[in-house]
Amino acid sequence: MPKAVLLSLLALTAVTVFHLTTFVLLLVPVLTAALVGYRRLLARRPYATCRPCRGTGYRRSALLYRSNGRCPDCTGIGERARPGARLLNIH
Repeated sequence: MPKAVLLSLLALTAVTVFHLTTFVLLLVPVLTAALVGYRRLLARRPYATCRPCRGTGYRRSALLYRSNGRCPDCTGIGERARPGARLLNIH
């Protein structure tokens, strides 16, 4: 390989590493802030309204007309734990 090609590849690698390092240094604080914010949200409101039953705890049957039953997703409570609430033991 000619010397000019090797030098250009070396320069391209250096620029790529520089940009990747800059990207990671910018990405880490943004992700950390997002996780801290979500953790605070979980501390205040660990449960969310169940979407399938709209918070009522009951759902209509898909097969039988006018047939109601307890919502299997929230077990009739009307609220479900937010993602991460059990992982962080907040509830």
